[in-house]
Amino acid sequence: MARRATPRVALVLAAALIGVGCASSGPSRASGPTRGRTGSASIGDPYFPSSGNGGYDVTHYDIHISYSPAHPEIRATTTIESVAGRPLRSFDLDLSGLTVDDVTVDGHPARFSRRRAKLVIHPAVALVRERRFTTRVRYHGVPHTITDPSEPKAADAGQLGWTRSANGNVFVVSEPVGARTWFPANDHPADKATFAVSVTVPDSVAVAANGTLHRQAVPHHRQTWRWSMGQPMATYLATVVIAPMRAQHETSPAGVPIRNFFRNDAFRFDARTFTKTGAMIDFFSSRFGAYPFVTYGAVVVKPEIGYALETQSMSVFGSDMMGTDLDAEMTVAHELAHQWFGDSVGIRRWADIWLNEGWATYAQYLWAAHADPAFDLDRTMIDLRASDGAKLTPPHDPGPNGLFSGSIYERGALTLHALRHTIGDAKFFELAKQWNAKYRYSTATTAEFVALTNAVTGRDLTTFFHAWLDADALPRLP
Repeated sequence: MARRATPRVALVLAAALIGVGCASSGPSRASGPTRGRTGSASIGDPYFPSSGNGGYDVTHYDIHISYSPAHPEIRATTTIESVAGRPLRSFDLDLSGLTVDDVTVDGHPARFSRRRAKLVIHPAVALVRERRFTTRVRYHGVPHTITDPSEPKAADAGQLGWTRSANGNVFVVSEPVGARTWFPANDHPADKATFAVSVTVPDSVAVAANGTLHRQAVPHHRQTWRWSMGQPMATYLATVVIAPMRAQHETSPAGVPIRNFFRNDAFRFDARTFTKTGAMIDFFSSRFGAYPFVTYGAVVVKPEIGYALETQSMSVFGSDMMGTDLDAEMTVAHELAHQWFGDSVGIRRWADIWLNEGWATYAQYLWAAHADPAFDLDRTMIDLRASDGAKLTPPHDPGPNGLFSGSIYERGALTLHALRHTIGDAKFFELAKQWNAKYRYSTATTAEFVALTNAVTGRDLTTFFHAWLDADALPRLP
């Protein structure tokens, strides 16, 4: 989910119940004597006009961090492999705070400067179009969270990025723009890349992150935890959790590996929340296509952060999300469903966030209906529309301050339920599988979803989608 997604969705239960990988280029300054141009300091998303960067496409991040819970400072090196989209005499990376010690491009020292939350880099030799180049940034300092810009006036506006507790434990949740607090990045979901994250810490704590774990010991009672994410990932989905934890290893009935990390002092209690994860993976795989990553799992952090986030292959849950009630179970299902909708298939612009949250919300209801024969999905959707219909504004292009409003989740889910009834179950789940197959590990838009729906059904449903996604009045359910 996103910052205010469905953390504890107040379910409307009937009586029957009893969250193209290429950075776009913005305007640039005139070419200098190096015959290169300046990469734009924005990817061009109007919701966050200062976020992301143009002129190049990142293909891989390799992040090395040294940290001790006794001290807030980190020392780090991030190596970024990219492809120039045009001739470049300089380019930008998003980086908030921290002190940059040196920068190299293809092994040669590069001049650099700071401008607000931008690191501006001037390679010794201009980069030609389509050239693959490697940028290494060495830096240190105390990472600080940033306020969620989608909630600028809220008294409880979320804090994004590297978050350190008083006892030195760390967790990272970054949606939408918090990745820049701990590594230099092209910080926008349009530019997905593979990741490797290595964190060296005292052996008294563990490190959970995205992907597959490779761990090696280092001297003086410290160890390095190296995690690799081999499928492209948006920067906001990268996470690191550092705390006294231990792992739980399981597999789904169909064989998908699961590794969870739970707090040492609450291991059994936290583990109870995730007992149905394997069954959920296999159920969603039957509806949406094969699970898209090598492993899945969850990590629970001690702070009560009020939500969970679908960080790729390793969802992060606050301790207040734990429990064995239906509410907690559906939160687990929601974050898992995001692995298909939002993680594997990402959004190219934030205006299409309903594609992530609407699908994940509807998926949690699909799970509830599958797991409990007493759960009446149709009745639930009817009651949801009746109780919240007046406040459910159009979910498509909601504006930057509406990114995580209830409409994105609830009207998004209602849209999908109405679509299912309009085209029938067979076409609906065929659409879900084709969507995940066609845009796997990439990004897509609402227009592409509508086009695929029309192709799958052989019907023009443009008017249907306009009514549900863009019109002020909430349609009736079919």
